[in-house]
Amino acid sequence: MTEDARQSPSRNIGLWVGLGCLGVLVVSCCLLTFWVQSYGMRFILGQGEGTQMWISRHVLVGALEGTRKTCTNGAISEDALPWFHPNMPSETRNLACSLDAAMLQALAEPERSTSVSIGQTDWATSASEIGMDPTLCFAHRTEDVSAVGCFDPDGSSGAIPYQIIDLSLTRP
Repeated sequence: MTEDARQSPSRNIGLWVGLGCLGVLVVSCCLLTFWVQSYGMRFILGQGEGTQMWISRHVLVGALEGTRKTCTNGAISEDALPWFHPNMPSETRNLACSLDAAMLQALAEPERSTSVSIGQTDWATSASEIGMDPTLCFAHRTEDVSAVGCFDPDGSSGAIPYQIIDLSLTRP
């Protein structure tokens, strides 16, 4: 037997070990994604108001960023509609098209924005009237933009049950 023929099986073993490790990694990622979608939001909603507010800010910014990227001629696409409550007027939803990266960056940074639970604001009644739990709704504001988003544990808006119920630009 030649020396090359003897080394071939060890190369194959390394390849199979590598493929096995890759398979374990892929399965682990799939299971983690399933867990987050199935139980992660329940876990988050069971946490304190500070954690909920923090998650709300990040989900809101991500939703607005994704929505902004779907805009055509100043209107959001139908794919982005689940992020917005059905009672929200289209003119208000389409304001997401006016947001720029700097506005979203400011909204994402706690030092440059404010966040409050709407339970003690005028928004509490409005949220209740459209079927949202005001204790799971948060208002986020910067110099340029104001938005109110609510977690909807009974909703079917996708993997993250969250809907924006108001969006306004505070500066033209």
